[in-house]
Amino acid sequence: MEDNPKAGFIPRLLGMVKVQAGFVQEGQEMFAKSIKGLPAPLQNVRSFLAFWNFKDLRVLESFAEGYSKAGLPGRTDDHYKVSSEKRLNERQLRGLFFGRKVTGKELATGKQWWVERSENGYATIREGDKSDTGKSWIEDDMLCDQWDNFYENLKDCWVVYRNSEGAHENNDEYLGVPGYGIYPFSLVE
Repeated sequence: MEDNPKAGFIPRLLGMVKVQAGFVQEGQEMFAKSIKGLPAPLQNVRSFLAFWNFKDLRVLESFAEGYSKAGLPGRTDDHYKVSSEKRLNERQLRGLFFGRKVTGKELATGKQWWVERSENGYATIREGDKSDTGKSWIEDDMLCDQWDNFYENLKDCWVVYRNSEGAHENNDEYLGVPGYGIYPFSLVE
């Protein structure tokens, strides 16, 4: 793994764990090799942590500390925080996101994306220069989408939280958590 920085997340994780275990130089070298070629918007503590969904905040903070020691820039407390108290229910989801437009930024590229939903669930998505249409609905207090062409036409459901530290100008008033990361976004006024 050490000789293959393109192996993905395993060498990154292993480098961070080695640093946390006291093998600082070896871990930092492995980690530095493993992030070569990653898009610049991903090379910080906040972006790395957006791909981890831990219920225990202490575990998340331990990862933040490890990634920082391994060489990622950014404060160890600068990560998205989700809690059950901030989770939106069906009524809130419907009122906020149907008949409205939301926007965010793609973590890997920093490019803006948006989704516009009608009151009856017809939806349009745009990511960079690509767009698609599909349908949106609420299922078990999750905001679900299914696109005609994007994502192999698979159902994609997000638990949505208010981000108490978010701001409209940063496109991070809400946090969508589909199980494969944390995606900040805001309503378009």
